[in-house]
Amino acid sequence: MHSCLQICEVLRNIFSALNDYEDITLDVQKPPRPVDGVDVRRQTLACLARTCRTFSELALDVLWAHIDTLSPVVQSLPRHVWSRHRHNRSLKIDRCVLIVHWRGIEKYLVRVRALGKLGGSAMGDISQELAHTLCSHPWPFLLPRLEKLFWSDSSHESTHLLSNLLSPTLTELHLHAMGNLFMLSVLSNLGVTCPLMKSFSTTGSDSAASIPVSQAVICGWHHLKTLSTEAVDWRALSHLSTLPSLTNLQLSFLSQNRVSKYIQTTFSNPLRHLTIRAQSAELCIPFLEATWIPARRVSISLGNVPRSSSNETFLLLLGSRVTAQQVQAFSLDLTCDSLLTISEIMPLCLFCALEELILPSHSANLTINDQGLVRAVKSWPKLKKLRLGDEATWVTPARPQITLDGFASLLLHCPDLRILGIGMDATSYSVVTPEVPGGGVTNTKITTLSVGASLIDNPLAVAAFLSSVLPNLKNILYTKFEVVPHQTERRHEKWARAATYLRDVHMIKKQERVRLGIH
Repeated sequence: MHSCLQICEVLRNIFSALNDYEDITLDVQKPPRPVDGVDVRRQTLACLARTCRTFSELALDVLWAHIDTLSPVVQSLPRHVWSRHRHNRSLKIDRCVLIVHWRGIEKYLVRVRALGKLGGSAMGDISQELAHTLCSHPWPFLLPRLEKLFWSDSSHESTHLLSNLLSPTLTELHLHAMGNLFMLSVLSNLGVTCPLMKSFSTTGSDSAASIPVSQAVICGWHHLKTLSTEAVDWRALSHLSTLPSLTNLQLSFLSQNRVSKYIQTTFSNPLRHLTIRAQSAELCIPFLEATWIPARRVSISLGNVPRSSSNETFLLLLGSRVTAQQVQAFSLDLTCDSLLTISEIMPLCLFCALEELILPSHSANLTINDQGLVRAVKSWPKLKKLRLGDEATWVTPARPQITLDGFASLLLHCPDLRILGIGMDATSYSVVTPEVPGGGVTNTKITTLSVGASLIDNPLAVAAFLSSVLPNLKNILYTKFEVVPHQTERRHEKWARAATYLRDVHMIKKQERVRLGIH
């Protein structure tokens, strides 16, 4: 064996790179694929662990550092102890697991640092009976060195198993499961059980699926960096405001019944990212009225919001509470049945330092015309990223009111734009003219433009316009919505032709520069 392969640091780097490499395969003649449900990279690490003593310990460290489910724990037990159900292929227990069996797999369990993955079940394919068996281990915790846990199971047996995984070493817990009394009792002592917690997330999509966390739990954590949970009370909020380590905070106001009374609270350190989710603006206004919480990035997600004065009040209040002049990125996501006018989003002009702005774009309810757009973007001269209506379907009778003239004005007032997605009406440019499009405005930073299902009539005229104002534009992203193919299919085809014409225009310009000796 080469002497380099006897250096632990070298081997650890090799095995770690091997574990992260997407294209590895055991057979160079075959594409990478799972074999019997096992990732080829993990099979390779398992082979290396059995190759020699020099490789064994380090390969096992990497192999067991992160497991997606508890199935490997069960499968490491003697083969006669477990089997699979004939029909659903889930793992089941056949015989009593003895102390000697537990001792035999202890060397694997102490290596696990992370369990589960976002959107998956850490239970894997093990049965509820087997989950109960795993709770009979002889140690205080099943995975004594666990640091990161994703959990989405809420049955009684799985919750009992969860309680056996909450070790003092845990620093990151993402809990997305239906709440029950047993779950609440397990979490009630979490602040003492896991004092080193740095990242905690427990938020459902609605109030029924959200698990509230008591203020006693949150007040027991002094190293939090990220917290995502249902709205907390004033005691927990007061504790959070004193944490110098807190950088990301997401609060969900999902029910009127759980709205708390707040006292005046000021966060001593600005957050990196503040997210507020609510069914309506009214639910989170009491929180904003009592809280000063400066943040560099702000994301707001509101439910089905009817047209009301509270929307404008909410945005004005938000601007004063997060120190609008310091916010660099803002995202507003509304599920709104009524049309959203420029006057309702004018409070966003307070955010004069914005570099990224994402406004409602999933439904065609944004009625901003050219004049309103210019009026707004004059307040955002530093803007580098803008998404505005490019994901809307724009089904008749709704149609975007921003034209290519407004598009040119946008480029004029936001010269630093690099990423742009916008829904617009490009039908006004129906013929190619010798006039310079956009009054000579150009932006050389944008290389990709997202137009979604924007309206278009003459693809060649639009391509000529875009080639002039965006000389470095290479790609046009357009969308055909399957729900209304009769209305968007023609637009899809015309934007595809415009993208083709754009490439042709660029090639013609390139040939002309070569002919003139211009590089």
